[in-house]
Amino acid sequence: MTEILKALVTSVLVILFVFTSLCLDEENKDDGTETDKPVIKKGTLSSDEIWEGNIVIDETVLVPKGVVLTINAGTHISFDPYRGYKEPWMRTSLGVDGGTIKAIGDPDGMIWFTSGADDPINGDWEGIQIVGSNNSIFKYVIVEFAVLGIMQIDSSVEVSHSIIRWVNSEGLYAERSKPIYRSNMMYGNCYHDIALEQYNQDVMIEGNHFLGGHVSLHFEKTEAIVQNNLFTGYDLPITGGMDSTVTVRNNRFRNHSEPDPIGFDATVTSIIDGNDMGDDSVAPPEIDIVDIREKEIDYTPGDPEDLYKYVFSSEDETRCIVKKIGKGLNFGWSLVFAEGYLWRFSLGSGTIGTQLDFIRVDPETGDSVRFGNDVVMNPRGLTHDDEFFYVNDFSLLKIFKFRLNGTGIDILNSFDIPDKELGGTTGLTFDGEYLRLLSRGGSILHKITRDGVKVGGTTFPNGPDVGPLVWTGEYYWSASGGPRGLGKWDAEGNLIGSIFPAAEGTWAIAWDGEYIWTIQRTCEMWNDDKIYKIEVIDDSLPEDPPDG
Repeated sequence: MTEILKALVTSVLVILFVFTSLCLDEENKDDGTETDKPVIKKGTLSSDEIWEGNIVIDETVLVPKGVVLTINAGTHISFDPYRGYKEPWMRTSLGVDGGTIKAIGDPDGMIWFTSGADDPINGDWEGIQIVGSNNSIFKYVIVEFAVLGIMQIDSSVEVSHSIIRWVNSEGLYAERSKPIYRSNMMYGNCYHDIALEQYNQDVMIEGNHFLGGHVSLHFEKTEAIVQNNLFTGYDLPITGGMDSTVTVRNNRFRNHSEPDPIGFDATVTSIIDGNDMGDDSVAPPEIDIVDIREKEIDYTPGDPEDLYKYVFSSEDETRCIVKKIGKGLNFGWSLVFAEGYLWRFSLGSGTIGTQLDFIRVDPETGDSVRFGNDVVMNPRGLTHDDEFFYVNDFSLLKIFKFRLNGTGIDILNSFDIPDKELGGTTGLTFDGEYLRLLSRGGSILHKITRDGVKVGGTTFPNGPDVGPLVWTGEYYWSASGGPRGLGKWDAEGNLIGSIFPAAEGTWAIAWDGEYIWTIQRTCEMWNDDKIYKIEVIDDSLPEDPPDG
């Protein structure tokens, strides 16, 4: 009996040990590390943070100056998707304002930045925006389904060994920065895989695989080296203009629609050497990442199958689209109503002068006439003082005064914009006495004489989001900045009204005395009517506007 009892006791102890161990394991699984449970993130970080595991961003996250966000290998970050147009604040993003993001994965532990939708599409979330950061880095990351992938302004950010795909505009974008893009895989982005605009320097684009889309690289006012990359499957791999300086060497080009894969205009200074156009003289660069996918789309954004909502309802509770004109003129950043016509500049290149054409558009028929321009490079704001035109040049950092002269325009005067050392800005209008130009960031509306002397300014309390604007004689309308999208402001800069936009990307705005006119981007790849005539129905502010 003793031996039998000993055996029974031993068996019971073993069972108890196993049972206790299982309970402890289950307890640790549920309440210990919680690695399988998503962590919700939102708002401005107040101190350094380390992210790992599953992260869900349901409101925009901002990394301010002095704060470091470290994202560990294998972290999966999903952004709540938004596909409407009436609640623009609901589109989530990750931003840096002077702070630092260090997102460093590894080949077996990529860091994901993706849509939280079960059926994601391009444009589900806003993207990653970095301003004033020289220590941020993205290595072994995946960015997909955003409006814009990773944007850097006044920064020096490396993006390497990463996958950027299915983005609604640019996969990677930079202004006034010194980016390094190395050993990445990029494909399926709407406009450009990489767009570099306005005073980027020491840009290195090296050892990447560009695997298909519309245009891979685009340069404006940028100095860059493009070397040892693979380009295959593009309409036109590389484009550039606006006094850029670009070296393109030892790259491999395949399967492009245009005969020449490099489309630089006459303003670009370039060195093009040692590239493989089909002779197998350059081997594809080796990269250490593989094309892993959790979800995907079966079209390239910008194609006819694109599911993103580029054009909004023709009528809602705030406004009605009365007319659309301008097919074939593409989008742009300048528009004014003067002398019974709409006036704007072309986009990309001119057909008469050496720079962009100046275009007169009949507001009734949409018929257009082009005038030559040899000076204005990047117009972002156009106005008229009942005698002369004035245009704000985003790249040349000047305002030009001009008039028509037969088949072209005559430049009568030019002067530097205020605070030009801060970079180019958008938005120029005439208030009946002075030119009014928005500062970079939009917080100040400069008051400038027609000879270029700054004599004051108006503070816009919500200025950083204001954008292009027009004076109606009683108030300002801006292309953004209101809680619904377009903003209405009094002469002192107070927000007094707002309406919903008509379509994706309101890049210019004008007033004819009764109606608002805008230039809408819609989809940059489309040859559609992009000039909209809009009747205001109800511009009253919502009772409880959202924070921010």
